[in-house]
Amino acid sequence: MGGLATGSPFFLYPLAAGLLLGLLQIVLYFVGHFPFSDAIEQALEGTAVGEAFDWLNFGKVPFAILLMLLCVTFGAAGIALTHLLPFLPAWSLSVGAAPAAIVVTKLAGDAMARLLPKDETYAVSAEEFVGLEGSVTLGPLDDGPAGNVAVRDRHGEVHTLRARPVDPGTVIAQGSHVVVVARDDTHKGRVFLVMPFAT
Repeated sequence: MGGLATGSPFFLYPLAAGLLLGLLQIVLYFVGHFPFSDAIEQALEGTAVGEAFDWLNFGKVPFAILLMLLCVTFGAAGIALTHLLPFLPAWSLSVGAAPAAIVVTKLAGDAMARLLPKDETYAVSAEEFVGLEGSVTLGPLDDGPAGNVAVRDRHGEVHTLRARPVDPGTVIAQGSHVVVVARDDTHKGRVFLVMPFAT
């Protein structure tokens, strides 16, 4: 514990931030869902940062978990290197800590992507969402970042899908009743296309 406390702030701060982020995720899990990861994924969608995170299983593993893994492993690796090479400045040790954090996050993300519930949860494939009715829970849906639509599958389970209108220029208000018509291949299948449900 003493060795950890004497570590460089250059690595202590990311380690502390990662641990706090993990604690926040645990709290939110028990007190109720907060679309933290969803909001970040929407903000990063189509950006260079988002593309870089794709390799780390962005979209398969919640962004908050990936960020937590990166921060914790970067901080831990940096502190370990600080004690092994105390004569080097902390910033120079990031050359070793950063790749270690990326590799560990990639390996952990691969494992978690296989274990975490995805579109196939409850024996429902992503294609089976097409044709289901739902309501816009985060909107409005327009040509901007994707919003959220809640649908109920044939097993009665509720799924939250990222979605945008199938017709460009269309605006679908939050709370509107919609039907899923397709997957948006331009977004690697993570976004679904919907249209207003005509009663």
